[in-house]
Amino acid sequence: MKYIFLDFDGVLNTEKHQAYLRSNGKRTCDDFGPIFDPESVECLRTIVSQVPDTRIVIISSWKFEGEDRMFQLWKERNLPGVMEGITPTMIPETLDDLYAGKGREVKSWLLLHPSNQYVILDDVPDFLPEQNSHYIEIDPRVGLTLNNVKQAIDKLNRL
Repeated sequence: MKYIFLDFDGVLNTEKHQAYLRSNGKRTCDDFGPIFDPESVECLRTIVSQVPDTRIVIISSWKFEGEDRMFQLWKERNLPGVMEGITPTMIPETLDDLYAGKGREVKSWLLLHPSNQYVILDDVPDFLPEQNSHYIEIDPRVGLTLNNVKQAIDKLNRL
């Protein structure tokens, strides 16, 4: 199995799209929260269509609303690919645990679902050193781009 560990804010929810919606007097949120940038969603669609057996795991803080809510969001917004689940929430026990919080959550997921074929799409590099080769930093102003798509497809097919 191949995984995309996906953040929302800065990846699918972009500053550019929110500004566009506001400046055109359109709704910026729905029942789930900020409306995702359709260009970024299409970029995600391209990745999952080009890389068979890819599953999406949510690492976004939106996951605190619960896994069922995330599955509902995925279905109602007609998001691409198969959402596999959400990473476990890791409560820091020491100051060292504050470092790479999402990285520790990705590591916990991978202990239960072993794979070395994964990418992390996030705008904040909050990951463990051994995950650096899997991480693709997204510009939060524009979100997921065609360049990021190429990087993700290359990494998922190469690893």
